[in-house]
Amino acid sequence: MKNIFHKGHEKARDKYNTKANADYWLETLDTSKLNSAMMEFIENCSYFFFATASPDGQPNLNYKGGEKGFLHVVKENKLVFPNFKGNGILHSLGDLELNNKVSLLIPDFNQDVRLKIIGKATVVYENVYISEFWDYFSAYKFDSLIMIDIEYVIPNCPSNLHRVRDSILNFTEEDKDISLLPKLMGRQL
Repeated sequence: MKNIFHKGHEKARDKYNTKANADYWLETLDTSKLNSAMMEFIENCSYFFFATASPDGQPNLNYKGGEKGFLHVVKENKLVFPNFKGNGILHSLGDLELNNKVSLLIPDFNQDVRLKIIGKATVVYENVYISEFWDYFSAYKFDSLIMIDIEYVIPNCPSNLHRVRDSILNFTEEDKDISLLPKLMGRQL
């Protein structure tokens, strides 16, 4: 496993006296690849959060989602998902042009579980590669794929996971405020 940790992590673990606990988990788990339970978890997810950064470290976070299987497991150390142009600002794609380091957070609020993945991304535009995954993503309008080579994967501790389950499961279309997005953009309907 590539060492993703630095002196800042060591300092924080020393300060909060969590070194033994961290060492236990990092020595017990194979954090370099997905196990079978992780693969099944990912294939059943319908959304995740995708973090990129500019070359100077400016962070960016995006929601990515679709049907179950939207994030597809290629093999134990590789994932792929279709890329959308969205609003055309292309935060993620712009970052990936110059910095391929990414992180994914895949939550399941029903189970109070989340999986964290760190890796390197490649944007795939070539039709020959896209066609390999057409059966998985044919329902989506996309022009590229994002491939993730996993360098580190770990389940996050659920003890401090904010419980949003009730607000998600009790949501109805009547709860949706269609005027909110225009308001956030400084516009009125």
